[in-house]
Amino acid sequence: METRSDEELMAAVQADDLDQVVPLFERYQGPLFNFLYRLTSDYETSQDLTQTVFERLLKYRASYRPGQPFRAWAYQLARNVHTDHWQRQQRMRTADVVEVERKGALGGAAFRHTAAADREQDLHEAMAQLSPAQHEILVLHRFQGFSYEEIADMLGCTAGAAKVKAHRALQALRTIYFN
Repeated sequence: METRSDEELMAAVQADDLDQVVPLFERYQGPLFNFLYRLTSDYETSQDLTQTVFERLLKYRASYRPGQPFRAWAYQLARNVHTDHWQRQQRMRTADVVEVERKGALGGAAFRHTAAADREQDLHEAMAQLSPAQHEILVLHRFQGFSYEEIADMLGCTAGAAKVKAHRALQALRTIYFN
């Protein structure tokens, strides 16, 4: 079992000891997959995105600053991977929306989502209606266990601002979920 810290392992990866990616993968593959799954609600997409995170970890290993918490850096990579995926989906969805509107099926699809009996499914659907930024901050704080200070580092804001954003996202979720 590898006993070195994440930061020590990443420093070794940065020095081209690429075998040290294995323990980092073993430690973070599951949590990063769960993070991305909560953002996408798609198992296969989350697997692909998790793989992309580790590809980027290798590609951008020179950008890791020694002493920087590895966990926050890895989640920042995951956030960027998700953002890139989301932007690609939005470009593709524009064409899909035009097709759905043409067929007149948009209202029915949205209605089916709100009528779902399963509470967990309802929660996922409510979260999907949040803005990407609100969805992400709730996943980071409520499901991934990041502190407001860690989230602030990722978002480039203060811990107080991160707390306010999380609070507003939770309010928005409550409004969507209970209406």
